[in-house]
Amino acid sequence: MATAQIDDAPAAMIDRVASLLESFVGQRPLTLAEIARRSHLPRSSAHRILQRLVELGWVERNDFKYALGFRMFELGSQFTRQRSVHRAALPIMTELHRRTGLTAHLSMLTGAEILHLERVGIAPGYAAEWATGARQSAVLTAAGRAMLAELPEAEWPELSFPGPITPYSIHTAALLDRDLERIRDRGGVAIDAQGSALGITAVAAAIENGGAGAQFAFSLSGATRTLRVDAAIAEVRTAAATVWRVAAGVPPLRPRPVLVRRG
Repeated sequence: MATAQIDDAPAAMIDRVASLLESFVGQRPLTLAEIARRSHLPRSSAHRILQRLVELGWVERNDFKYALGFRMFELGSQFTRQRSVHRAALPIMTELHRRTGLTAHLSMLTGAEILHLERVGIAPGYAAEWATGARQSAVLTAAGRAMLAELPEAEWPELSFPGPITPYSIHTAALLDRDLERIRDRGGVAIDAQGSALGITAVAAAIENGGAGAQFAFSLSGATRTLRVDAAIAEVRTAAATVWRVAAGVPPLRPRPVLVRRG
């Protein structure tokens, strides 16, 4: 019985916090009495939870009224951006796969790994590692290293270096540093030639995020013997820039008019 009570306590507290936060939906700043009434919580419990949420930045207090805080805005903005990037990327990925035959991935940096949010095309290498929803080590992948190259080192997650999967894998900090220099010299494009799987080359570019929110990358991969690296570099660079523009709502660039001199 004691164990069941301990297990139920966190869930009950989460329910209380969720009920309290939901009381703000569609509302102006609320007083403690209004929050307690709308959330169906005892006034003392609502006050205790609110104090902690104010400390965390999830709720802010102005005199005797409370409103959602900046941390809620940041989390909401990150979620909205993730969805907008996904919507912007999918048609571009589909068109690139149709035109090149290469496999396109949209990936996100999460800790020391990348998470594949979307894939268009047959999975290269081992299907389980390249499937939508699968994770791979950031240091072992072109997408992961493209995103790391865009981040100041102080903002890196705590990286791990798994043993090399192939003789070409990045598996030490020194190898990573040298590869990141090459990526920056290449204008932000990362190339992984058989480092994640023998016979597979991936080319990736980070998607601009305006200095906030999650990190995303666009990549193309295919058989090393047939993938044209120079062409893939141009494709991922253009695709990553286009995804950013569409997701951010930036109008496409218009070509400059060509002045024709009449004789």
